Formats: sequence, C-alpha cells, structure tokens
Amino acid sequence: MEQTLKHKAVNGVLWRVAEQGGKQLIYFGISVVLARLIMPDQFGMVAMLTVFTAVAGVFIDSGFSTALVRKTDRTQADCSTVYWFNIVISIVCYLILFVCAPLVGRFYDMPQLTAILRVSALGLVIGSLAGVHRTLLQAEMDFKSLTKFNLLGIFISGSIGIFMAWLGFEVWALVTQGLILQVISTICVWYKVKWRPSFIVSRNSFNEFFGFGSKMLASSLLDTIYSNIYSIVIGKVYRAADLAYYNRGSSLCQMTSSLPTGILQSVTYPTLCKLQHDNEALKRGYRRTLRIAAFVIFPMCIGVGAVAYPLINVLYTEIWIYTATLLSIMVFSMMWYPIHAINLNYLIVKGRSDLFFRLEVIKKVQGVIILCVTIPLGLEAMCYGSIVSSLLSLIWNTYYNGKFLNMSIFKQLHDFSPILLLSGVMYIGARSVAYFMGNDLTSLICSVATGAAIYIGGAFIFRFPEIKELKELKK
Repeated sequence: MEQTLKHKAVNGVLWRVAEQGGKQLIYFGISVVLARLIMPDQFGMVAMLTVFTAVAGVFIDSGFSTALVRKTDRTQADCSTVYWFNIVISIVCYLILFVCAPLVGRFYDMPQLTAILRVSALGLVIGSLAGVHRTLLQAEMDFKSLTKFNLLGIFISGSIGIFMAWLGFEVWALVTQGLILQVISTICVWYKVKWRPSFIVSRNSFNEFFGFGSKMLASSLLDTIYSNIYSIVIGKVYRAADLAYYNRGSSLCQMTSSLPTGILQSVTYPTLCKLQHDNEALKRGYRRTLRIAAFVIFPMCIGVGAVAYPLINVLYTEIWIYTATLLSIMVFSMMWYPIHAINLNYLIVKGRSDLFFRLEVIKKVQGVIILCVTIPLGLEAMCYGSIVSSLLSLIWNTYYNGKFLNMSIFKQLHDFSPILLLSGVMYIGARSVAYFMGNDLTSLICSVATGAAIYIGGAFIFRFPEIKELKELKK
C-alpha cells in the first residue's frame, strides 16, 4: 500500500510541479507586461481589497474541503451538503461585501474602491460553484486535470487582462482578469468531474464536517487576516504605491517558498491521511519531505534575495526598484515557510485541529505585537520584524512533532543544517557579483550563474543525500 501511495504521490508531485511551474511562468510573464502598462498605485488599489475577499473565501470553505478530503468513505450526502453550504455562504458573503463596500472606500479614503470591491467579489460566488468538484479531484489525486484547467484559465484571463491594460483600463483590467479566471476554471472542472449535487443537506454530515472544520475555519481565518494584515496597515498608513512594492516583493517570495510548499502539501496530505495510523510511516514521510523541501526551497528563496536588485530592475524597470530593497529582506522570513507548513501538516493528518488552532493563536498574537512595534519605523523595519516572528514561530510549530514523533526542532535543524550553510555561501557569492556588476541584465545572468554553480557544485562535492533521494523520485 505504501508503495502504491508513493507512486501516486510522486505522480501528483510531477503534475503539481507542471501546474505550479507553468502557472507561475505565465503569471510571471503577465505580471511583467502589466507592470509596464499599469502604474504601481493601481496595483495597490487591488491589493487593498485582497484581505476582504480572502476572508470571505475562508468562510465559504470553512474547513469543509479539508474534512471532505480526509474522509475516505465520503458519500453523496456528504458532498452535496458541502456543495450547498459553500454556495449559500458565498452569496451571504457577497451581499455583506456589497453593502460594506462604501465603508471600505472611506477606510482607505478612496471612494473608487467601492465599485472595484463590488465587482471583484463576484468571483467568490463563481468559484463556489465548483468548490466540491475541485476537492474531489484533489482527493483522487487527479492533478493532471487541475493542471490543464488552471493553465488554460490563466493564459486566457491574462491575455484579456493585458489587452484591457493596453487599452487604458488599468485597475479594471486586473479585476476582469480575476473574474474570467474563475469562470473558465469553474466551467472546466464541471466538465471533467461527473459528480453532480443532489438536493440533499444531511444534518449528520454537516455536524461531522463542522466539528472538524470549525477549528480549521478559526485557524484559517486567523492565518488569512494575519497574512493580509501587512496589506491593511501599509494601505492605510502608507501610500498605495508602497503597498504595490510590498506585494510585488511578497509575490516573488511566494513563488520560491509558499508555492513549492503548497505543491508538497496538496500531494502529501491525501497520501499521508491514508497512513495516519502508522506513526513510523508518517515519521519517514515527514522527515524525507522536510529535507527535500529545504534542499530545493532554501537556495531558491535565498537566491532571489541575492539577485533582487538586478532582477527587479530588468523585469519591472527602475520605477519598481524599491521592491528589491524589501524583497532582499523578506526572503529570510519566507525561507522558513516550508518547515512551518510541513510540521503543521502532521496535526491536520492526525485530526488535531484543536492543537493547530492553539498554535495559530500563539503565533498571531506574537506577530501582531512585533508588527505594532515596527509600524512607526517604516516598511523595512516591518520586514525585519517578520524575520523575528518567523524564527519564533519555528519553535512553536515544531513543538508537537517533537512530542509525538520525536522530531524536535534540534533534530530537524540537524537534518538540514548543511543545506542552510551551503545556501548561505551561495548567497554571499551571488550577492557579491550583483553588487559589483550593477543592476543590468549581464549582472543578473552572472550572479544567478555564480549562485547556481556554488550550490549545485557544493551539493555534489559534499555528497548531499538529498540528491540521491531526488534521483529516486525521478525514477
């Protein structure tokens, strides 16, 4: 059974890599073009509204999708109950946002945000129509179909967004792009998944999912608000352009940190759920996942920080250069994200959403305190504060794995300390080349080549075991 699950997991990883890699390449290309057509303050206006739609999205899901994947004997009544719940909550959330949109505009002193929020929030209702269908594809580990649908939607919506931006629609080009992506994704998933909802709402199913999902809802709500709290503060205290610089840097960090981690989580979660009663198998799986994640993500994240200035200047032009300053700091916070996420994944697999929620409360209180201290000191100080918060969170997130699986923070650090050391040497080499050569294309190419040579060469010279494990996964 474990070998079969391993085969499915590896196959899932390959398709998730294809999806996320292709998606990010397309997104990346689209963002570069849009950044040259639309001013930073227009991007900042859309970013100000992200927290409201993100919070609504958490309520719409309410942890039910995670519970549905975790339940291996799901029934038609289970799926239909979740489906109708998602739709009803999405409509309620949209109506609330529609009514409250003028208040959002007054909060940011930008009346134009009222119409933007009312239109962009329509994507919540559209997306809810295929929420269960996407969950079923994930539960069956059919990442091939999800890959195709996502890439198609991103390409079409991005092309339309660029065309509208070229015509001068600016912020509305960004809003339209998001809505079209939801429409295309929903149509494709409905076409692929043959499951159709019945007019059934089971109280037993709802109570079962709510018991698990309510704690996940609280945790996700805390995490979503906290993840967007920087956008709220920057949008309110600083300029819209400053928020655009911050979000652009954050997006680049996510490409090298949270998105690769998301690939691992989406694949390993349904796989490890099937092994939730075998602690030894879980321990082997988590330890291997942690090492591979660190081996791949640490150098990617730190490397982006090393070449931040030539990267931003070449791709987005000099007008976005302040993004590089923020990005070069952010990477040292975001590089720890895979370690956080993989450790927390254990609690979800074990159904301990209560402990998951407890950790989220502790970390968010800690983060808000650090944020309040750094707000008056400026954007850069806020980014440095996020590094402190991330390192403290590492202690909290590894606590229960140390207790239940004998995988304490010290054992985990011992596993990937050589990777961390080699990544640091790579950073010094690449950053030095970029510093002395300037911010042009030649500097970018040379600094990237230097960093890659140091890391890959060092990994082979010192015979890192992760190379062998990656070769096994390739086979």
